Amino acid sequence: MMMHYLQAFVFAFFATVAFGVLFQGPKRILWRSGLIGGLGWLAFIGMKELFSVHSFSANFLATVLIALFSEIFARIWKEPVTVFEIPAIIPLVPGLGMYKGMNYILQDYVSYGSEVLLGAAVDSCAIALGIMMVSGIFRALKTGSDMALQRQQDLLGTAVSPDLYVSDPDEEE
Repeated sequence: MMMHYLQAFVFAFFATVAFGVLFQGPKRILWRSGLIGGLGWLAFIGMKELFSVHSFSANFLATVLIALFSEIFARIWKEPVTVFEIPAIIPLVPGLGMYKGMNYILQDYVSYGSEVLLGAAVDSCAIALGIMMVSGIFRALKTGSDMALQRQQDLLGTAVSPDLYVSDPDEEE
């Protein structure tokens, strides 16, 4: 059982690193994005196999984990979030579901193929929602702290404040 998860982590790690190379990510962070991708895949299969969580929920929670680690790593190593996030998401992308759905439709199993495609589309939406949620939270926190810093600088008079400008030269005296 443990060997299964180790093998899954290693394959997800190398798949993430390979896509990082394909997308021409910085070489010094490839192993870090591989680590994030491997952990995200472990979270996904762990939730599905150990806790019997639905595919949508497992994709969403694994994506939240990936996006959270990507945001943290981006701040630690001063790189864009996408350098970590895009390759790390690759193991979660439901490409096989999309392929099978189209294959069933082409073999005249339209009803079943549509069902498989819909499942893949729902999983894709879970991935998008997870990324947007974490990204939105981090953006709101950053914007809030930037505004608080600007307000503090205005109170101290160290930043350029509209009150410091003299609009009329006659008022200067």
